[in-house]
Amino acid sequence: YEQMGRKQGRLLKRSGFTLPPPEKKMLRFAKQCEEIVSQYMPELLDEIHGVAEGAEIDYDAIMTLTMTAPFDPGKVPSCAVVAVMPERTADGRMIVGRNFDMFEDVSKEGATTYRTYPEGHYASVGNCDIWVGRWDGLNEAGLFTGTTALFLPEPEPALPGPVGWFTGRHILDHYATVNEAIKFIKSLPRTGSGARLIADSSGKAVVLEASVEGVELRYPEDGLLISTNHAVCPAFAGKDHYNEYFADSQARYNRLRELLGGAKMVDIKMVKKAMSDHEGGVCSHKVDSSGRKDSTIWSVVAHPSERRIDIAEGHPCRAKYQTVCF
Repeated sequence: YEQMGRKQGRLLKRSGFTLPPPEKKMLRFAKQCEEIVSQYMPELLDEIHGVAEGAEIDYDAIMTLTMTAPFDPGKVPSCAVVAVMPERTADGRMIVGRNFDMFEDVSKEGATTYRTYPEGHYASVGNCDIWVGRWDGLNEAGLFTGTTALFLPEPEPALPGPVGWFTGRHILDHYATVNEAIKFIKSLPRTGSGARLIADSSGKAVVLEASVEGVELRYPEDGLLISTNHAVCPAFAGKDHYNEYFADSQARYNRLRELLGGAKMVDIKMVKKAMSDHEGGVCSHKVDSSGRKDSTIWSVVAHPSERRIDIAEGHPCRAKYQTVCF
């Protein structure tokens, strides 16, 4: 892990990357997070040390940013992830799709597709906009994961713990099945809210919706499993804090169900078309009141059982999906 970090750090140094010293308050919080991460995924700390060494940047500065990456949760845009179960696909193999949406000024420059080869663990292809984490990806065992934001009540002050992009990275590196990943996620301290779809090569898929109150599991209905940015599990449904996102999230959820749920036999072209859809806003081209662009930064369509992942860099309505090999 330290070797992987040093390699990435050298690339960052070559690009002229620098970081200012962290604020004392944020550093104190990051140190609390670091202590918890050391208990559950210590190898990622080795990688952060490697990044700091390779980039010749202060460890505390890059550790703080990687552990916290603070932004206002009330202004974070949306994502979508979907799994079409084998009984609904033309070839009898599960298909997963995922769009990562974010403000371009936050995410576009750092968005990267990683091929990762951790010694003694699973190789993977995954995407993130920060160095050590992964927001989504597929590993060589055929395990896929992708996240979406939920806006459930958050604790004040924030609770320390591992961020979602760390959890995604650990899952891709270590697990081959949905059940293994569920067990790990349930073992983590609950620090906030979010949803994660996990699918494996056997054709099993689940969405985990989490809040500080606990974790709820949601399974496919009529051969389809969708997660956008509102809670669907009965325990959390209707508790979303930021109601301005609910209508948008519901529209994308309903549109994906309409496009993929109404077809008898879904193929990979249909999933790519659904992820490129504008009518329901699945492919995001939004501009907020201040002029910030909320865009689909990348899109993924994958066959977990075939260990195949196709990635579009940018809006899938414009960018061509390319198969990325391990």
